[in-house]
Amino acid sequence: MPDECVRTAASLFACMHASPTLQNTEELAQWLGKDPRHLRALDIALAEWGLVQSGHPVGNVRGA
Repeated sequence: MPDECVRTAASLFACMHASPTLQNTEELAQWLGKDPRHLRALDIALAEWGLVQSGHPVGNVRGA
């Protein structure tokens, strides 16, 4: 999975999480619909986000 896709997924999720507006939700949904790989990128980004929130290291999640 390209790092750029994971970074974009993380950024879109962070925007939606910080400000759960219809616009932010639609932007994430539209991005997810553009490429089947985007869903996997979001999955990776959310796993990393969850690990960071719980205080665990993130390095070994990428590529899982």
